[in-house]
Amino acid sequence: MGCQYRIRAVIAIATAGLAAGACGDDGTGLDGLEDQRERWEAQGISNYTYDIRRNCFCGHVNPVRVTVRDGQRVRAYDLERELELIGEEATWYPTVDGLFDILEDAYARGAFNVRVEYDPQMGYPTSFFIDYSKNTADEELGFDVLGPIVVDTP
Repeated sequence: MGCQYRIRAVIAIATAGLAAGACGDDGTGLDGLEDQRERWEAQGISNYTYDIRRNCFCGHVNPVRVTVRDGQRVRAYDLERELELIGEEATWYPTVDGLFDILEDAYARGAFNVRVEYDPQMGYPTSFFIDYSKNTADEELGFDVLGPIVVDTP
């Protein structure tokens, strides 16, 4: 094989590697998501509180304390403004099941890039970032769970 062909082969391999790294996810993919959701659901936790920050170009990005009872969000409290969120603003802060749903939807929609980290013991997403489209600005969405989930007794 001549030098010219080796250079082309190296360029082709490097280009393929860059293209693979530029899209997709962090390696866990939909199978990893399903495994972690099963880990979370196996614990049977339906009453809990957690603090979360929304990361997007959408306005409200303050840390919010979400309270969940029987699997339903019953309260979303803005920790910086010290006020309860109501209406549509409250819906921006999902339950843990809702976080899984957002990730599942991103995979179903073929998001350009999904990066996610999970709690190793409980399985819930602790941080994720979704870039839905390679060539679109400001459509990204992410969440960071700020500390451990506190399991409550009703």
